[in-house]
Amino acid sequence: MFLFLKYFLLFCIENLYYLNVPIMKIAKIQKTKVYRRKCEKLDILIYYRMLLQRISRHLSPEEVSFLMGKPLDFMSKIETFKLKRIFAYDLFSMYRVLEVNSMDSMMPSGVELSSQKNLYELHVTALADRVIYKLYRVDVEQDQKNTEFKLIDIRHDIDHYKVSTADEVEKIRDFLNEKIDAEFFNEERQPYEIHNLCCVELKQYIQPKNLIKVLDDLLSLSDGRKIVRKESPYGYVYVLATHAESTEKK
Repeated sequence: MFLFLKYFLLFCIENLYYLNVPIMKIAKIQKTKVYRRKCEKLDILIYYRMLLQRISRHLSPEEVSFLMGKPLDFMSKIETFKLKRIFAYDLFSMYRVLEVNSMDSMMPSGVELSSQKNLYELHVTALADRVIYKLYRVDVEQDQKNTEFKLIDIRHDIDHYKVSTADEVEKIRDFLNEKIDAEFFNEERQPYEIHNLCCVELKQYIQPKNLIKVLDDLLSLSDGRKIVRKESPYGYVYVLATHAESTEKK
C-alpha cells in the first residue's frame, strides 16, 4: 500500500510538470494576514475611503506616504491598524497630494452614525498577481462575521516593466541633477512639489517609487550634490546638504 501511494504521488508531480503547472505555486496559493481593531463606524468609513483612494490610483502605501511627506511606513501602519488615530490634517494632506475631487470623498458628511464601537477584522491576502483586502465586522454575541467591504490591489513589489522603469529612473536622475545645478534644492522642497515638477517638466506621469529611488541615491552621496531629508512643520522635505543648516535658521 505504501509503495502504491509513493508511485501515485510521483506520477501526479511528473504530470503537473509536463502540464507546466508550477508546483511551488500550488503548494503556496495564498498568504493571509489578519488585523483586528475595535472602533466606531465613522473610523471605518474614513479608513475605507483612504484605502480606496490609494488603490484606485495604483499607488503603494509607501508611495502615498512619501507624497504626503510622512515616514514611508505611515500608510502601512494605518492600513494594518497599528496607527489608529487619523488627524484631519493627514486627511487633507492625502486629499491634496492625490488630487481627490472633493473632501467628501475622504470624510463622510451629513450622515448620522452610531457611536457604538464594534470589533473589526481585516484579512489581507497576497496572491501571485494581486492583494485582496477584506474587512469584516465581528458580531461576538452571534459568533459571526459580516463583510463590510472587499478591495483588490495590485502587487506593488512586482515590477512587470523593468525596462521602462529603468528608463524612467534615468530620466528622473538627469532631470534632478539639472535642478541641483539650477539651485532648485537650495531651498526645502516637499516631496509632492518635486514629484509634480518632474511630471510637468518630463511631460509624463512619474511613478513616485522611481522618484524615491533617485532621491535615495542622492541621499547617499558624499559630495556637493548630496541631498538630505529632514523634518519640517509640513512633513519631510528635501534640501541640498550644504544648505540644510541655513534653511533651519530661517
